[in-house]
Amino acid sequence: MTDMSSSPAPSPSAPVPGPSTASSPTSETKTVEALVSLGSRYLGQVPAFEADRPWWSEVAATTRHLDELLGVPTFVLRLVHADNAELGHGGRVVFHVQAAGEPRAGVLDPTPRPDWPGIIAPHPLRATWAEVDGPQRLVDWATGIVGALGKPVQYKTWNLSCLIQLPEAGAWAKATSRFCSVDADVINHVHQYDEALAPAVLGVDLSQRWSLLAHAPGTDCWEPDPATVQDIVSRWVAVQAAIAGDDLRVPQLLPSDLPAELDRLLAGEVGDRLSSEELGQARTLRARLPAIISELDSAGLPNTLVHGDFHPGNWRSDGTNRVIVDWADSYVGHPATDLQRLVNWLPREKRPLAIETWVAAWRTALPTSDPLRALKPMSVLIHLLGAATYQRFLDNIEPNERIYHEDDPTNEIRAAIQTARTAGY
Repeated sequence: MTDMSSSPAPSPSAPVPGPSTASSPTSETKTVEALVSLGSRYLGQVPAFEADRPWWSEVAATTRHLDELLGVPTFVLRLVHADNAELGHGGRVVFHVQAAGEPRAGVLDPTPRPDWPGIIAPHPLRATWAEVDGPQRLVDWATGIVGALGKPVQYKTWNLSCLIQLPEAGAWAKATSRFCSVDADVINHVHQYDEALAPAVLGVDLSQRWSLLAHAPGTDCWEPDPATVQDIVSRWVAVQAAIAGDDLRVPQLLPSDLPAELDRLLAGEVGDRLSSEELGQARTLRARLPAIISELDSAGLPNTLVHGDFHPGNWRSDGTNRVIVDWADSYVGHPATDLQRLVNWLPREKRPLAIETWVAAWRTALPTSDPLRALKPMSVLIHLLGAATYQRFLDNIEPNERIYHEDDPTNEIRAAIQTARTAGY
């Protein structure tokens, strides 16, 4: 979701990508229209151009083009508009872009925009890095720690995070939303139990929700080999078993919270988006939730730190060392959530190894547990956890950014209904 790579990761239960610079391949593009300002003063619009990654939040190609065209460094502050609401990527997007200085003459169309005052008007839910000078403040903090080495490269900006690489410093600066975790803070806790499972922390500012992390060498493990699956899964389970009960500065979303969360969703805009038949099915599932949660509890696993976006795109390996990145989606919850996320992501032929490794690791860490009992109920509950998570996003982001997640809670409820039917609940 809030990953340190060049692909977005929208959901704890849907297969989507997530320090790294590579991601799963795609040939799609997006058409970018950049509204450029110096501070908050509107300078003009850049001629529309194609960026080589379709995800709206991925902006490295956008800033690279703009830097060359304008002759000054730029940062994308935020999404102003996107056309492809149903797809969630590609199509025409409009960004507010801040230039570091006066651009090259004759490049911009300076025609005044009547909507500019509305574009720069403050909003109480705006992310700090989407404000004027927001990305530069993050860079200034980071370079105060590692030094002003080379040009920073902005890889991502959206309602969940802003990610900027400092290539010559071998570091990544990341800011996260008020409702997310702070990567560096979570990693510091994880390092107490496995100091090699996550990137090194170079700096953290909890009040600003800023993290500065060392670059993790290697590549993203989009197609993990068996050794990687076994290594990452078993080490992560060992940490989860050890860290359970620790005092962590992360959100909480427990299976026992889901009945109330589902009631809230069905009483609001999610319920309005469901058909009458779907709403009836959702209420039937709600009535069965206590039994499903009781079945999950019978596995005997503790609530603990959950990564929240545990798929192999958030693993990195240089062939010897393997680490997990993108910790901003972490929360206290049920550990089977991470396995289900992984299983939903992996090709079918690789799923048995992940499950076997996870079950064996938990039986080693907690011999009295029966991890297999958690798998069936979690196949349903993960979608309800996803719906609740997406609604938390929507409740805490400004209107223009809702396009990233608008339909996701409803789609997760539908997935929960379908999975419950398949599972025999």
